[in-house]
Amino acid sequence: MVAKGAAVALNIRTMSRSDLLNALKTVIDNPSYKEKAMWLSTIHHDQPMKPLDRAIFWIEFVMRHKGAKHLRPLAYNLTWYQYYSLDVIGFLLACVAVIAFLAIKSCLLVYQKFANMGTKMKNE
Repeated sequence: MVAKGAAVALNIRTMSRSDLLNALKTVIDNPSYKEKAMWLSTIHHDQPMKPLDRAIFWIEFVMRHKGAKHLRPLAYNLTWYQYYSLDVIGFLLACVAVIAFLAIKSCLLVYQKFANMGTKMKNE
């Protein structure tokens, strides 16, 4: 609301009585705040049909189409682990585990090669 020019910001942690009083006086005395609030109100109330008419339409729509199963979200048909994406998370964790395992194995292999080369050099 502050960004739209219809309010004054106050920090609740550092606010004092005088801050609240000054903010209230600013909002009450300055007519631009009222104009902005009225403008935002007209935008909010500008609808093609009243909310009650819209509710009546959707209730009648559902009754005409016997439950309107075609409007149900697809998540309604998913299993619980698919709904929470546990199968995807498990797959991604498995991929990360395989990559980490391969990285550690390759690092150990490189370390052993260099350690063996150092031992051979010392023996010669």
